[in-house]
Amino acid sequence: MKDLNECRKEIDAIDEQMIKLFEKRMRISKDVVTYKLSQKMEIFQPEREKEVIEKNVDRIENPELKTYAKLYVQNMMNVSKSYQASFIPPRLRVKLYPPKTKDIVVGFQGVPGSFSEAALDTYFSEDTQRKNYHQFEDVFKALKNKEIDYGVVPLENSSTGAINDNYDLIRDYGFYTVGEQSISIAQHLLGIKGAKIENLKEVYSHPQGLLQTSKFLDKHPYIEQVKYANTATAAKFVADQNNPELCAIASKKAAKLYGLEVLKENIHNAKTNHTRFIIFGEHLEKNENANCVSVVFTLAHRVGTLYQVMKIINDHQINLLRIESRPVQHTPWEYYFYMDFDGHIEDVNIISALEDMAAHTNTLRVLGNYEKK
Repeated sequence: MKDLNECRKEIDAIDEQMIKLFEKRMRISKDVVTYKLSQKMEIFQPEREKEVIEKNVDRIENPELKTYAKLYVQNMMNVSKSYQASFIPPRLRVKLYPPKTKDIVVGFQGVPGSFSEAALDTYFSEDTQRKNYHQFEDVFKALKNKEIDYGVVPLENSSTGAINDNYDLIRDYGFYTVGEQSISIAQHLLGIKGAKIENLKEVYSHPQGLLQTSKFLDKHPYIEQVKYANTATAAKFVADQNNPELCAIASKKAAKLYGLEVLKENIHNAKTNHTRFIIFGEHLEKNENANCVSVVFTLAHRVGTLYQVMKIINDHQINLLRIESRPVQHTPWEYYFYMDFDGHIEDVNIISALEDMAAHTNTLRVLGNYEKK
């Protein structure tokens, strides 16, 4: 058995050689990226990376070390890509537009009395001109067709999680998040005058409204749950039907607007029930108070790719706020990753981190830079 000090001396000698070779390799990596830039070539080539890894792993004589060798070479390639990215002229710099402040029209899903309208009132003002639409996607179509200047949609609830369809819509339509508004959500059981809880047969609400009140509904299994496009729309429907056996889960404002009685207050599961709404527009907007960056990216389907992006966030000392994944349609087992983190799009550290992330992802797009509220 070798003496420990002898082992350490051998490792130190090997490390000395390796660090010299590392420096030499990185110097050549710089030459490679400089040449590719001058020839307008694709900088990062996955097939070449795969070839380098496989070729080096095949050189390993001890089969027990092949798995470790693959990790070692992959990490070396990642370091090389990060270094090369520092020489690439910024590609993700985006034009920031001034926000529109006069004569704006804002779209929301549902009817008056909806929680989306409440978020609109809080973020803008109650006298803001508005248009309401039946489905979430209709709000996106309205912005595309220049019917509105901004749209307001829910993105996440504190107790039930993400509203996934709206993640996909903001990506698919190519719009940007320009603002955020979190509001407290109080869900109430509403019925026509004279209705009794014990006589109810059907309850109407948005799927999120039903989820957020599941504990109350579980105690009343005789009430059939019916999903509806919007909580306020459900309240209006119950009012129009004028049937004491029907009820809705919605806000007190909806009850007042449509002449319904509150049969049971505050039936939501969580004592603190909040929904995060986003305000989206056609362009990224200049905002000195912006403190949150949203991005969406895709990755190669192999071990360690997500870890590398997370490592970049860590290396740049950026506070990660949230990450969600959504499947890529028609491509099994591949995902879009949505990420929010602290920062401003014009900050040098954020720009550097985004460039580094772009080097380690298949696609990367900035979705927004806005002030969290």
